[in-house]
Amino acid sequence: MKFLNNKRRLILFILIGIISATSNIKTNKNNEMEVLFVYNAKSGLFNALTDYVHRQISPSTYSCNLCLITYDNWDRNQQWANYIESLPISVNFTYADVLTQYQKRGEKVKLPIALLKKGKAESTFMTVEEINSCHDEEALIMMFDEKLKNLGIIE
Repeated sequence: MKFLNNKRRLILFILIGIISATSNIKTNKNNEMEVLFVYNAKSGLFNALTDYVHRQISPSTYSCNLCLITYDNWDRNQQWANYIESLPISVNFTYADVLTQYQKRGEKVKLPIALLKKGKAESTFMTVEEINSCHDEEALIMMFDEKLKNLGIIE
């Protein structure tokens, strides 16, 4: 009987982790510019569970380096989340199946990617190659800082 209770707790813990992993980080900052990160993953509970299992079993073959860097086992990487929250610009995240407006312009988009949105205009902020060259959150933060400095957003 105790095993069943522990099993139920584990299942509940996994489901809570998956649900929180599928939610977007929203900073709700009032700026005219926004950085939108697009994961090379699909939204939804089933996809989150499949991605989680893939990241645990075979992280070297997982196709979204941004996911590997910005998520721990169960939730968002706390250092990354704190960094994003501290920025003076809105930074949001979405999934490959949600990205439609950028693709409608006829551009083939390699994911993961970060887009810079100024009003209705969008441009590439960080390419898949740049994101994939980062092997941990410190490297991603350093690259992100450099990009923001070049735009004059931070000093």
